[in-house]
Amino acid sequence: MRMLLTSSGLENGLVRETFLGLLDRPPAESRIAVIIDAILPFDGDSGFTLTRLAELQALGWESFDLMSLFGGPRSVIESRLRSADVIFCYGGTNHWLAHAWTATGLEPVLRELLDEKVYLGTSAGSMIFSRRHADMVEAFDDREEVEMLELDAVAPALPLFDWSVLAHLDAPYFPDQTDETLAAGAARLRGPLYVIDDNSALLVRDAARPPEVISDGRWLEFDRDGRRV
Repeated sequence: MRMLLTSSGLENGLVRETFLGLLDRPPAESRIAVIIDAILPFDGDSGFTLTRLAELQALGWESFDLMSLFGGPRSVIESRLRSADVIFCYGGTNHWLAHAWTATGLEPVLRELLDEKVYLGTSAGSMIFSRRHADMVEAFDDREEVEMLELDAVAPALPLFDWSVLAHLDAPYFPDQTDETLAAGAARLRGPLYVIDDNSALLVRDAARPPEVISDGRWLEFDRDGRRV
């Protein structure tokens, strides 16, 4: 298993170097499947998304396949996923991204791919593997987004981890996400939680073990009792 769960992709040098070290071959000899379902439910200007994807594409891939899990017959999407060396899930809403994997019936394929490929997540793409997915909605008051998505229930794409992750610590575009509000949410969750900033990532090689924190920024860890570590 080679999973790098990031807050903001590969814009940080240390995070980017860690990701490149996970590849079997240079990007020029590797194929990446870029899954954008998480961002699609949001309206508005998509310019920022295009800029960020262009930055990723600039690494010089052999193949840069931009796709939605709902974007074709299951057999076609599965074939495209299996042909990639890297599975990259872009950010947006983690609830819709997890739903996309399960609603399309592709979650068994994802489980297989995680044993074979490199997985890269940005923000929402890093947040779809916790067994506590539904509990996070209640702990961090995310009901409004779930209602907007018209989902009757939420669940992880795959229930791999006993711990959870939140992205964008200290980000100016999430002014309500302070150390105090995070501590209060962690106390309600009462489960292992990592909160990472845009210069940090979590490296996972074994789903049954805690992740390795890759950071030259700031990150927080809370234990099973919701206390700051």
